[in-house]
Amino acid sequence: MSYNLNTMPTMNNASKLRIAKTDLRTSKADLHLSKNQTAHDSSTDKSSDTHSANTYSESYFDALYNDNSDPWQYQTRWYEKRKRDMCLAVLPQAKYANAIELGCGNGVFSELLARRCQAMLSIDGNHQAVQLAKRRLAESTHVKVIQGVIPDVLTTNKSSFDLVIISEILYYLSTNDIDTVIAWIKQNLAVGGTLLCCHWRYAIDGFAMTGETVHQRLHQAFNKVNNDANPEQEQHINTRHSTFTHQSKIIDSDFLLDVWQHTSESVAMQENLV
Repeated sequence: MSYNLNTMPTMNNASKLRIAKTDLRTSKADLHLSKNQTAHDSSTDKSSDTHSANTYSESYFDALYNDNSDPWQYQTRWYEKRKRDMCLAVLPQAKYANAIELGCGNGVFSELLARRCQAMLSIDGNHQAVQLAKRRLAESTHVKVIQGVIPDVLTTNKSSFDLVIISEILYYLSTNDIDTVIAWIKQNLAVGGTLLCCHWRYAIDGFAMTGETVHQRLHQAFNKVNNDANPEQEQHINTRHSTFTHQSKIIDSDFLLDVWQHTSESVAMQENLV
């Protein structure tokens, strides 16, 4: 999944993975290779350089999508299907009114998300990815796919969303841009709304951030919110409106998956089970 914004995702949007130069016999090495080979082959002179921390690396994603409609093999790898199924399973609500997916890629995950959303905005920074997603979602008239670079595109999307999907894109951003995305989420995620973030754990050639460092930053931002209220002001604060509850945390061997909800209640509490 590459990134650009308008909306979500996917569970959709971007790319990841270092080519294992030695033992390609293992399944993880295999996955590293497939996810990075295209970009590596087309820009070998840049493989040891860190992409500009302040600009969208258009050439990196252009190389990935060059003559390849599915650079990360979303449609054929069990790893990717398993991850998508896990993301869908941990969403705390069955249906959402207005979702946004940051980094929708070719729309494979977007197609599944669309079935649970009344309206959805999917964003990606790569032109080819956007065209592929539009074709895949052509019959889903309630979904809008746009091209835009994150976080810049977010400044034009100030709507209230009850689902924000960020999958496999934040490690392509600088720390300042990640903080901009976090600030945008806090301002635009509706009360009761859901934030789902999922990222590959390994290093990616040419990029400073990893899934580990990205999710550390997310934990600091959203788990900290619950402790920010001044006790002397507590009687004047509606905690349901100011609190983010960490509903799910999955530490897979290969990826991290976290879900926060803009409420103080667990899913069981919302269903009046406790």
